[in-house]
Amino acid sequence: MKRFLYSLIALGVLCFDLWTKNLIEENFSLYSFKTIIPGFLELTHTRNTGMAFGVLSDFASPQLPYILSTVSMIAFLLILTFALYSPVSKHRLQIGLMLVLGGAAGNLYDRLTHGFVTDFIDVAYKSYHWPTFNVADSAITIGMGFLLFEILKQESSASKKTTPVVP
Repeated sequence: MKRFLYSLIALGVLCFDLWTKNLIEENFSLYSFKTIIPGFLELTHTRNTGMAFGVLSDFASPQLPYILSTVSMIAFLLILTFALYSPVSKHRLQIGLMLVLGGAAGNLYDRLTHGFVTDFIDVAYKSYHWPTFNVADSAITIGMGFLLFEILKQESSASKKTTPVVP
């Protein structure tokens, strides 16, 4: 039952991601934008044909979408397998994995159906401009934070157990 509840996180991320991307596709022409917080946040309709943060977007190869889709599918399957074999009692681990899984599924869906990923969240501060991203990317980033926290907590617990007490 707990595993099912965790899977609802991934499903929720996937649905919210697809819904927001659909809203952007329907209501914004490509490269159009709407300022939400001046000088900080805009909704900007872009398409990413590369990897995260636009890496390889300028790489002109007809095989790139197939390669990225294959890599995304393998990553999705690895995360799913790891989640299924990880204890449900490790809450942060399961939540992190489900956030990453839902985000990976959203971006994989885009790659398989369109050959690109729709991005629309555009953040800037002064002269710094973060690459445009989407809900799936946000879920992946937050999920990785959960996973990192879980790893650091385990390492801290392990070091406390193995560190001898010096009298």
